[in-house]
Amino acid sequence: MKSHSMKKIFTLFVLFAGLLSYGSLEAAPTKLVVRAKAKDSKFVGTSMGGARVVVRDAETGKVLAEGLTAGGTGNTRTIMLEPMKRFGRIAEGAAKFEATIDIDEPRLVDIEVEAPYIHKDNMIKSSTQIWLIPGRDMAGDGIIIEIPGFSVDAVSPAKATLVNNKAVISIQARIVMI
Repeated sequence: MKSHSMKKIFTLFVLFAGLLSYGSLEAAPTKLVVRAKAKDSKFVGTSMGGARVVVRDAETGKVLAEGLTAGGTGNTRTIMLEPMKRFGRIAEGAAKFEATIDIDEPRLVDIEVEAPYIHKDNMIKSSTQIWLIPGRDMAGDGIIIEIPGFSVDAVSPAKATLVNNKAVISIQARIVMI
C-alpha cells in the first residue's frame, strides 16, 4: 500500500511541475535554409552574386536574419532532366542561405529574396510566408523561392560605325535565366 501512495504522490508532483513550467518555454534554436531558384532553371549561386535573403517577423517587421545565398547552381540532371517527385530533394549542393533563429513560440515570418544580386539592374524580388516552429528545423532543401525572369548583360555596342553613310550598330548581349 505504501508503494501505491508513493506512486500517486510522485505522479501528482510530476503533474504539478508540468503545470508550473507551462508557458515558460525557453527560446529554441531553429535552423532555416532558404534557396533561390530561377523559374524553370537552376539555383542562384555565387556566380550570379547569390540572392539577398531577408527573414522578418511578419507581425513586427523585425529582421530576424539576412544574408546572401552562396554555393553552386545545383545538379543539372536532378533539377532539369529528372521528373520531380513529391517530397523529392532537388537542391543537394546548391547555393543556400542558412540561419539559426531563436524562437520560443510559433512565429509567422516573411522571407524575401532578391536576385541576381550581382546584376542590380536585373534584380527581381520574390517572397513567401511560413510558420517557424521552435526547434523544428527547416533544413535539407529548405524553403525554395522561385525567381522569374532573365538577367540581361549588354556586351556592346561599343560605338557605331558608318557603312555607306549609314550607321551600323552591332548589338550583343549575354542573356541567362536568373
